[in-house]
Amino acid sequence: MRLTATQIDAIKTATHAVMGEGAQVSLFGSRVDDARRGGDIDLYITGTNLSMDAQLDAKLDLLVKLKQALGEQRIDIVFGPAAGQEPLPIQRMAAHSALPL
Repeated sequence: MRLTATQIDAIKTATHAVMGEGAQVSLFGSRVDDARRGGDIDLYITGTNLSMDAQLDAKLDLLVKLKQALGEQRIDIVFGPAAGQEPLPIQRMAAHSALPL
């Protein structure tokens, strides 16, 4: 996993501040592979049951907090599917390869 302990702590702190303590955040994508270089920070967040509108608001709030904590980084956020919703392909891929922070 290509994140420092400080980055992981900042991501978890920001996620819990915006999404609540019940939110689980995981890393997926290129940063999971230690052999690769570069790449954005892809986060997969579960343990929330927000409407689409609430997800958008939370995503924007979280991105602001993460940019303040981590500096200028490319960050993508994917939320897990809502209860009873069929997962989208990106959600299935993220869930399959994600490493909990």
